[in-house]
Amino acid sequence: MTTPTASSATMPGSGLTAIPAYVPAEPPAGSGAVRATAARSLRWTLLESFGLSGLSFIALIFFSRYLSAAEFGIAAVAIGIVQLLNVPVEMLFHDALIRTREATARHINSAFTAALLIGVLLTGACWLLADRFAALIGQPEVGPVLRWMSLGLVASGWGSALVALQRRHMQFRTLALRSTIGRGGSAVIGITLAVSGAGVWSLVAQQVSMTVLATLALWLLAPERPRFGLSRPELGEMTRFGVPAASFSLVGLSTQRFFMIGVAAFLGVQAAGILSLAFRAVDMLRDIVGSAVAQLALPIFASLQGSRADIRRTFSAAVRLTTALMYPLFAGLAVCSYEVVEIVFGARWLGAAPFVALLALLTFQFFGRLFSVPIYNATGHPVLPSIALLLQIAYVVAGMLLFGRFSLEAAAAVWASRLLLGLGIDLWLLRRVTGLSVAGQLAGAMHPALAAAAMAAVVHGTKVYLLAAYDPALRLALMVGLGAVTYSAVLWLLNRSLVLELLAFARQTVKRAT
Repeated sequence: MTTPTASSATMPGSGLTAIPAYVPAEPPAGSGAVRATAARSLRWTLLESFGLSGLSFIALIFFSRYLSAAEFGIAAVAIGIVQLLNVPVEMLFHDALIRTREATARHINSAFTAALLIGVLLTGACWLLADRFAALIGQPEVGPVLRWMSLGLVASGWGSALVALQRRHMQFRTLALRSTIGRGGSAVIGITLAVSGAGVWSLVAQQVSMTVLATLALWLLAPERPRFGLSRPELGEMTRFGVPAASFSLVGLSTQRFFMIGVAAFLGVQAAGILSLAFRAVDMLRDIVGSAVAQLALPIFASLQGSRADIRRTFSAAVRLTTALMYPLFAGLAVCSYEVVEIVFGARWLGAAPFVALLALLTFQFFGRLFSVPIYNATGHPVLPSIALLLQIAYVVAGMLLFGRFSLEAAAAVWASRLLLGLGIDLWLLRRVTGLSVAGQLAGAMHPALAAAAMAAVVHGTKVYLLAAYDPALRLALMVGLGAVTYSAVLWLLNRSLVLELLAFARQTVKRAT
């Protein structure tokens, strides 16, 4: 990775200076520079990650108290469609602006104008076709919700170029503030409407206002702003670069969105709402760590792209530390799912508890493979993960048509079993790219997984035979304490050096933060 140069050229009549050359994929003279930059950025990526997921989780708690499962299901389908349509708006020019060696004002203005036009066109398409789509899946209530929720695409178009520019310069502070303002303000708006009895429209208001507020904050915080203008050469250059990246993002988002649409179409919006709450609860907790780590992983692995041995060592250490921290949390969530759902969301959502448990266990695969995509990107193989993702989409669609349509449990089985297909392909691909054997890829997660399994068994047995008569809150507190002690003890017995490594990592993190 090269650092920005001190010079910049002004484009006549553009109102914006050219952005100095900056190419994240090129390593600096020493990898220590990348680690230092990543360390300085850590506090802001963590703030953004914790802030966004934390605010979203608080809002989810309020929504669960005032909205029905059917309203959650209607919103889940509409949100899924808007998120898919937002990919070309947000991502078509994003990577091109970040990675191009010389991003001139013509690049920036063209990306801004084109993204805004795409957002307007897709919003218009939603207004014209929403009712037809709703009729196609047999859920007419989705149509009006989708129309109004699509307004967020226009706001996303206004801000997408500026987001890319802030990431180009690693201005994570601005991005963290922008995201926190958007998520916090929209949470207040959505919760206020939910308490007032607005129902599903409180979720619509939250989604649209989140994008509007975040974009407005970014325009106020950014030192320079794009103007309207289209330049065919620059637009063509960015489009050629951006189409593969946007396509991969679209494929990555499609699996869960297609699955939720299938659940709503075959099993109804109430079933979709139950699964939606389970997905949102687990995904928000998972993304607190996942999104922060993912933002910092690419520059670190990019600095090592010339050395397969260094990549293997870094991958193993990253998997070892991440799984040691995350596996006990999500194994604990799985075994305590009924208590957590009842206390946090209310007894009427207990039907979601088994799906919360299942999704919590599926995060084991997520954290074990969290660093695969950054390695593919850093080593020049960004398209490879799409192979597994495309096969998973086909599997989910076929599985829902043949099997998942009969019950919510069958649909959940389709969702879980798709990971077996994806995991096998990812293990093979990463072995080809890095030379790291399948056993080597899994070794770092082995001891944390065994310790987490032992913890879950002890906690579950204690819950069933000793704590069943206790109040849910007291039972949960006792289970958490027992789980923490059990996991720590078992991991110490299995791998004492890993425990010491975790303690050293914690000390370094605290020292860096202070």
